[in-house]
Amino acid sequence: MSLPEIPALRLRATGQVVEIDWSAVFALQPPSPRVLDHRPASQRFTIQYREGAEPDERSTADALLRAISSDGLRHFPARLRELAAQCGIQSPPRVRIGLTRSRWASRSGRGTIACSLMLLFLPPALCDHVLIHELCHVRHMDHGPEFHALLRSLDPQADAHSAALRTATRDYIPRWLRIAAGERA
Repeated sequence: MSLPEIPALRLRATGQVVEIDWSAVFALQPPSPRVLDHRPASQRFTIQYREGAEPDERSTADALLRAISSDGLRHFPARLRELAAQCGIQSPPRVRIGLTRSRWASRSGRGTIACSLMLLFLPPALCDHVLIHELCHVRHMDHGPEFHALLRSLDPQADAHSAALRTATRDYIPRWLRIAAGERA
């Protein structure tokens, strides 16, 4: 992965395009890349790396992941509250944000909804489908007929959205994020 390949991040779920400035710094300590976040004043951030030592794929992915984590922390709890109110479902008591390789989101028996940062890269309708799916688990913890009936009543395009999620990793998730999540390159 060369640095110029990633000039911006398109966070489809939030409608943002965040520009990335890459900056070589003499004697950066520690040597791993660091992120300088310039938002919300502008939709950009700077990733600094040690001059003469371009970061490898993993450290670049980790820097980009740190850069978007704040977007997930701001977006998902607020969006879940909005959707819960629209759907007439109790809002989750806690929302966790992280990076998972195999799940878009999940709901624990205690009500915590865990969202993958990969959701930020999905189109809004697909992201909302995943969040509504997890909210449906407030009423039905299984994937039985009542669960699917509720999901379809809250998301009339549920079947199409579920089908689209099968290829969404390939279609929407950037390679560097798949690397950060542990997928083999």
